[in-house]
Amino acid sequence: MKFIHVEHKNIKELVINWHITEVCNYDCKYCFAKWGRPKELHRSLEEIEKLLDYLASYFIKGNSTLKSELGYETVRLNLAGGEPMMLGSTFFIVLMLAKQKGFKTSIITNGHYLVNSRLDFPKNVLDMVGISFDSQDLSTREKIGRVDRKGNSLSAEDLKIALEGLIETQKGIKTKINTVVNSLNNEEDFSSLICELKPYKWKVLQVMPYGADDLLISKEKFNQFVVRHSGLGLPLFSESNSTMTESYLMIDPLGRFYQNSVSSIGYKYSDSINQCGVESALAQIAFNPKTFLSRYRQIDIDVIES
Repeated sequence: MKFIHVEHKNIKELVINWHITEVCNYDCKYCFAKWGRPKELHRSLEEIEKLLDYLASYFIKGNSTLKSELGYETVRLNLAGGEPMMLGSTFFIVLMLAKQKGFKTSIITNGHYLVNSRLDFPKNVLDMVGISFDSQDLSTREKIGRVDRKGNSLSAEDLKIALEGLIETQKGIKTKINTVVNSLNNEEDFSSLICELKPYKWKVLQVMPYGADDLLISKEKFNQFVVRHSGLGLPLFSESNSTMTESYLMIDPLGRFYQNSVSSIGYKYSDSINQCGVESALAQIAFNPKTFLSRYRQIDIDVIES
């Protein structure tokens, strides 16, 4: 078998991932978003706007070395957690402010509040949504921890309803499904579901070694999952542990850049962006533009007969 990758010299869009809160209604065993419940930045609208202004000035309006190296044209602020939609009206305010300041916007969500929220989603504040979905089987989702205290869990049918609702209210929205491949779901077949949903992107990620060890899988098993779902016309993008290292621009709930490392376990944090500015904070963490670019290559596997 031969892996054929589409090469990109640059990207159209830079993505900044703001893990805005640690709070979540699920308890996924592999979750790395653990910061000890600090005084999260989102509690102050003044601090939120200050951070967004700093990011817009540097990444959108400025002419940084990073912009020259990656060649991006737009910047997308991706809100993640925890579960960002648990912030309710504050979550919507952040999205609206980000749009006003020139960002494209997206969220990573477990989908629960897309079908179980008392708040109406404002129209046209979201350019992309990523919904985390790890299994079509309830018992598997329960073992992973994708269930709330009342036993509620996003089913495949709920996932369809959530996506349909956003497509109606968010003009031109792109949809993405994120699947963390682990020891409980690595034999599962997602091909029919992904074909039916027709997302813009299906991202499959090898579970990272920051949670329960019994969920870890080898790179070989992860690659087997990728190969099994390839060559079917699915919009498959895969990320192994090595691909996810030093390849994301991430901000924690306190408003600090943070990054994983090839040489150590855990994360390295910058000082607060609101206190020292973007350029100074960014210089304090490792970020590999080449690895960042590699995450935007779609997997297409051809079987070549010898």
